[in-house]
Amino acid sequence: RPDDTSTTQNHIPPARATRFIHAYTMIKVTASILIASTLAFANPAMLASRTGRSGLSSARATVTSQRFAGRSRQALSDRSSSLTRRGESISKSSSSRLIAKAQETQNQSPPIPLIAPPIALAAAYAIIKASPLDQALTGFIEGNGYPQMFRDLNFPGFFYNWFHAANMAIVAGAMGGYGAWLGFETKAGRGNEEAWGSLNGATKRELHAQLMAGAGLIFAAGGLGGVTFMLTLQKPLFESPHAVTGLAELMLFATQASLALAMKKNPELREAHANLGKITMGILAFHAALGVKLGLGL
Repeated sequence: RPDDTSTTQNHIPPARATRFIHAYTMIKVTASILIASTLAFANPAMLASRTGRSGLSSARATVTSQRFAGRSRQALSDRSSSLTRRGESISKSSSSRLIAKAQETQNQSPPIPLIAPPIALAAAYAIIKASPLDQALTGFIEGNGYPQMFRDLNFPGFFYNWFHAANMAIVAGAMGGYGAWLGFETKAGRGNEEAWGSLNGATKRELHAQLMAGAGLIFAAGGLGGVTFMLTLQKPLFESPHAVTGLAELMLFATQASLALAMKKNPELREAHANLGKITMGILAFHAALGVKLGLGL
């Protein structure tokens, strides 16, 4: 029987099939156990690792934040200290400037050099033009016969024109110029040194006072001499501005003498005395130039 033979050959014995099923089941169970164990042990480790990393990152972030905060506080503290020091420095500098300005204002000399010259010139002009000074001088000089005396001497014409000018030039240079230089030497702190040309061993300070006082007196006498020569030449008086500047010079010399006496008790007047001296010498030079012009026109 062919059918029975084929059936018998393709049939699997029951014992062999049972063993195959048992093996397959064991493999499946073992794989399941291994997978379950791996998941059970792997996940907590991963979680712990992640948690550790997160904690470490948080710790690092915390430390970084603390460091940044510390640096910020230190920077703010340094900045505050710097601003405080700068404010103190500015305050001290401002205080120093205010103190220096107050001392400068306190030590500043009165504005006499700016006031005295224009007042002297205006006063001299008013006196010459509005007062009978020319008539009084003419009556005094003519009454003593001085103009006629000089006419009788019959000197050359240039003598009457330039004798007064020559005398005043000598006084202005030898006494006024040298005396002014001694004044500047005194102001520079060398007033106690012995003056050159002194006959009695006077210091520069002492000789300055002597020369300028003598020059002022000689200028006043020289002014009368100039008026006398104008009357000798029978010329009108006080028509030239030379007369105005001459009278103003005498007023300024008187002002300088007053300052010289006052500054012994008020040392701040020394600067005013020196500055007015410069202006006085400048007006004296202008007065001399006007005198030359007047002499050339006689």
